Amino acid sequence: MRTQLIVPWLLASVAIASPGDNLDKFQDCKYACEFEKSCPGSQIGYIDPSTNEFSDYRFDDRPLLLSTFFAWDCISDCDYQCQQIVTQLRIQNEEEIYQFHGKWPFLRLLTTQELFSTLFSIGNFIAHYHGYQQLTETIHRLENRGDRRRILLLRNYTYVAMAGMLAWTASTIFHWRDLLITEILDYFFAGGTVLTAFHAIFSRMTRLDKHPQMAKLFSWSVVLIFALHLLRLYIDWSYTYNMRFNIFFGVLQYLLLILLAYQNYNTLRSTQSHKRAGPYEKRQTLVFNLCIVPVLLVGSTAMAMSFELFDFFSYKWQIDSHALWHMCTIWPSWVLYGFFLKDFNFTTRENLE
Repeated sequence: MRTQLIVPWLLASVAIASPGDNLDKFQDCKYACEFEKSCPGSQIGYIDPSTNEFSDYRFDDRPLLLSTFFAWDCISDCDYQCQQIVTQLRIQNEEEIYQFHGKWPFLRLLTTQELFSTLFSIGNFIAHYHGYQQLTETIHRLENRGDRRRILLLRNYTYVAMAGMLAWTASTIFHWRDLLITEILDYFFAGGTVLTAFHAIFSRMTRLDKHPQMAKLFSWSVVLIFALHLLRLYIDWSYTYNMRFNIFFGVLQYLLLILLAYQNYNTLRSTQSHKRAGPYEKRQTLVFNLCIVPVLLVGSTAMAMSFELFDFFSYKWQIDSHALWHMCTIWPSWVLYGFFLKDFNFTTRENLE
């Protein structure tokens, strides 16, 4: 889930080919645009008016705001304009809309390249920021009372929130302006989110807060995994490897969350635990908050990911399945930290050994 560091492995990224890239109309349009505008860095010094239907086309001027603050140079602006021209021609001819460079041909709206993905990324950031505030307020209360023994569990959750905020900030920037650096940062921080979540949930399940040396060793092991992950990408950037890495630890964290729900359920089933639940919370409420909610979180996130399997795009509404996926992850992100806090309160009150 995404500051401005230019590293050699960025240059090793390979653009994903799309059907629209190979259209003759698209290529002719770009050549005509770059020739008309005399784009710096363009290699188009001549076009044949007899074969290029866009030779007399009057392309729009590049907006000053976009060229100054959002890195739309002449060539990239021609690419964008031609995506729109070709797409509108295909719509008029009732032909299939094609992707270009691995993405749908979104309109630039409010200076963004993908308006809804940008807005929903901001929504996810807000959810993680809200969780971070809840966690830090709880930590401050415990510190003021001198109770530092179990704060480690909460600190692990704050790392999840911080990684989430970084990831969704990067996602917002990437969907606002798709550049190589913003795309790489989007993937980079996404790996951080799955690892911090895996680290936090595993530490909670195994109660590593009771074993500080083991907790430190495990934490450094996770840091080492992330460092090796970045090194692998530095040596040889691979979209496939990066995707598999994120999926592996993402699925692992979901399995751990389900196991934690089962662990809580077994604890609540015990007669001793039932008595300790006390008059403040009914047992049914505890079962829902500690056992059913994490399963719902996993299920809703898995269902949200299904949007990525059924890729679609509406040119009229300027929305695609990827944006809907981002929309559907806001609720789980918002609820997750509430579960973490309820689980923490139950665990510390139970004084599990």
